[in-house]
Order: sequence, then C-alpha cells, then structure tokens
Amino acid sequence: MSKLLVIALDGAEPTLLERWMADDTLPNLKRLRERGRYGYLDSDAGLLAGSVWFSFYTGQTASNHGIYNYLVWRPEKMTTEPPSAKWLDLQPFWRTLDQNGPRAVVVDIPLTYAPTPFNGSEVIGWATHDSLGPLTSFPPELAERIRTRFGDSMQEEERYGLLNKREFLAIRDQMVWITQNLRDLCLSLMQEESWNLFMVCFAAIHRGGHKLWDLTNVTGKLTSTEKAELQDCLRQVYIACDEAVGKMVEQAGPDATILLFSPKGMGQNACRNSILPEMLHRVLAGEYSHIGSTPETTLLSRIRNLIPSRWRHRVKSGLPIRWRQLLTGFWRVGQINWEHTPAFSMMADVQGWIRINLKGREAKGIVEPGREYEALCQQIVQGLKTFVDADSGQPLVREIIYSRDVYSGRRLDWLPDLILNWVETPAHEMRAAYSPLYGTIPWPTPGRNPEGRSGNHAATGMLLVSGKGIEPGPLAGADILDLAPTILSLLDQPLPETLDGQPLDEILYPRNPKTPS
Repeated sequence: MSKLLVIALDGAEPTLLERWMADDTLPNLKRLRERGRYGYLDSDAGLLAGSVWFSFYTGQTASNHGIYNYLVWRPEKMTTEPPSAKWLDLQPFWRTLDQNGPRAVVVDIPLTYAPTPFNGSEVIGWATHDSLGPLTSFPPELAERIRTRFGDSMQEEERYGLLNKREFLAIRDQMVWITQNLRDLCLSLMQEESWNLFMVCFAAIHRGGHKLWDLTNVTGKLTSTEKAELQDCLRQVYIACDEAVGKMVEQAGPDATILLFSPKGMGQNACRNSILPEMLHRVLAGEYSHIGSTPETTLLSRIRNLIPSRWRHRVKSGLPIRWRQLLTGFWRVGQINWEHTPAFSMMADVQGWIRINLKGREAKGIVEPGREYEALCQQIVQGLKTFVDADSGQPLVREIIYSRDVYSGRRLDWLPDLILNWVETPAHEMRAAYSPLYGTIPWPTPGRNPEGRSGNHAATGMLLVSGKGIEPGPLAGADILDLAPTILSLLDQPLPETLDGQPLDEILYPRNPKTPS
C-alpha cells in the first residue's frame, strides 16, 4: 500500500500562500503546486468558524456533530463546557481504521479527545493552537518519549492584549521554534514508526496570523527599520512551515501522495464581538424592561478588568487546561441572570452568535416557542442592523442568518439561533457604534483591537494534492467534509455511512479511472 502524507497548515491564508509561492518565498509548496492540483477549500468557517476541525475529523456538518467552538453551550446546565467523550462521541476517522488495514501516525490534530487504542500512534496537545487537553498519546509511553527527547507542550496559552516590539518579535521566534521542533518530531516518527497514513497539523501560522498580521496592536513608536522587521514576521513563520513541509515530503519518498490543506484562511480583524453583548442588551431592553446586566458590566467583571491583562494571563496560564476552559466559560455566561435574559451572545471570535433562552430547550428558558420566539428574533435582527459606525455611518452588520435556514441535522438545536457576520472593514478603525434607536457604544480601545488580534479568520482555506497519478491543474468545489472520505478512499478503506462529504473525483479517478460505458 502506498503512503499518504497529510499536512495541515492551520489558518494559512491562500492569498499569502499564492503570493509567496509566486516569488519563491515558499519553494517547497510551489513545487508541490506545480506538479499537483491546487484550489480553495470551502467549509462552515464563514458562519461557524470554530466548527471546522470537528467537521474535518468527523466528516460531518456542524448540525450533525453539534460543535462550533472549543467551549459548547449546554442548555440543560445553562453553562459552557469543552466537548467531552462523557456526553458526546466524536470519533476521528483515523481511529476507526481496521486493525488489519493501513496504519496511521497522527500528530497534533486540533480539538480531538485524548487518543484511544487504534491501529497506529497518535499525539495531541503538544504544539497546537487549539487543544481539548494536555499532551497525551497512544500508546501512552509515546508522550513520555516526546517529553524526554523534545520537551513538554510547547504552545503557550494565547495572551490577549496589546504587544510591544519585544513581545511581537518573541511570538515570531516562538512560532518558528515550535515549527522546527514539530518538524523534527515528525521526521523522527516517520523514520521510527511504520505507517501508511502520516498526518500532522502545523499551528504556528494560526497563532502567527492572529498576532502578527499587521502592526495594529503594537504599542510604542517604531522606526522605519523596526517596522520593516515586524512587518516581515508572519512571512518568516510561513517560511519555517514551508521548510518543514519540504523535509517531510522528502522523508515520505517519491511514491507518497501528499495532501496539504488549510481549513480556513486569515485576514484583517473585522470582529466587533467585544461590543455585541451591549448592542444586544440595548435592543432587548426596549421590550424586556427587567433584563439583567451583561456579563461584562457586572461588579465582579468590573473588578476583574481593573487587573492588568498580563497579570491575569500569568495566573491563568499556570492552571490546568480544563480549569482555564471553565474559567473562560464563567466569565462569558456564568454571571447571567437567566430569569431576566431572553437572549444572549455566545462565545465566538469571528462571527457573532446569538441564542434565545427558549422554554423547553434551555433549562431556565423564559421565551415561549412559536410566536414569541419569532417576534424576539425579528426584534434582534432589526435592532442590531440599526447600528452603524459613529464616524462613517457605515452599517456594522453585513448579514444576520437564521441557523435553521442553512442547516439541518440531528443537532441543529445545539447551534446558535442567529449568526451575525460583521462588515469586512477593520474593527480597530472604529471609535464608537451608534444607533438612532439605542444610542452610542464606545469602542473599548480606539485604534486597536481589544483582544490584541490584528488578524482573524477568513472563510476560505486551500487544498493542494500531489503525487503519482495526480494530474497537475486546478481543483474546484472541494469542501472540508470531502477530506475524510477522500483520505479513506486513498487508503482503500470503506466509507462510513455517517460521512456527509464525498471523495474528490479529481484526485481519485486518475488512480482508478472510470470504465467507459
């Protein structure tokens, strides 16, 4: 059986890849593209940005697997929790491989549960941007080997807030270092383990894209030389990933098939979620006169906000991963007075997500299904659309979508009721939001993004496939749901009925041509 090497460049932006392949900044990716198929990769990232990794490894839509973020709303508990095998079975497709079939080695695929016994070896939580748990492996002794030889988990908890020049450069250096270490780990596993499928996710571009996209969130005066150095930081992270790809492709050998993808892209941060709770609060207060305070305006939150963010980060980063997740959930929804809250803004970092506190669905629901629910949704949609940029007069909301209008599936009720897409102009340019009905809401950090992310996710990713039998050319119509069935088909494995995607014809048919009718 031939070998299949799958490499994810998490958060890699296609326009940057194309620019830097064209000018030979990324020579290894350029060579793969020239001899293979390349195209854009669709997913739910334009509506539910946090769902894409779950969709990749389950092969299901968000409305079937039910997960859209690393913290999920639990209506029966009125709180958020990370997904857990205790209450939700999320089985990555590689863990279903037959014991007598192809063997897989999998490294750092984001947001998976701790590995369980299967026909292969797996590591999670070592160098990922997103993880549901600490460094864990199957077999268990593999994690200890990694700690001994390469060290413990490398990716630090992301710190929100502005950066000075030294901190900006330190993120670049850390992302390059992490990429080089992950490369070395993969090369050693490729040499020491038997495998038919080797799969890894490089997450440095993801973190780098958030923090190094531009200089919007850099404090202090910069000379022209300093600006040039900082503006080149993200490119250096891409270069490190390209070098790692080249080494791994060489190690895989000339007969291997290479499948390389980015599940979503990256662009300038247009997210206005920091003011969405207050926007929603004002829209609701017109009819629900007893509505409670937003989590951001409670006394406890105001006291918390008096503590510098870097101090809070230092304390939080020392906690176990699950404690950090639960603490984040508490600050987002743990202080809401549900008896007086008909709708609330869910945790999100790209789109805005709004959920109705619905009777019969939420444990403390107060909104009646049917007419009251529909009227409330309409009130929210109409009210939020009245907000504009206080200076330019440009609307802030591009569209608001009902989940039920675009999704169907057994876990549709797990999703937000309303999905809000912001206008694509940079959020940091705002001074304030204004509505003729609901007044003015100041932007928390004029000229800056309050969370310290100059870049944020874009909807479109990319897919590149190269190898024997793969004819060079464009690749059109690919969706992230198609990757699991395509990988399984390349390994000559049966496709589970639970998969929502289809194998990609352009990749498979050159290997297994259709018999003419």
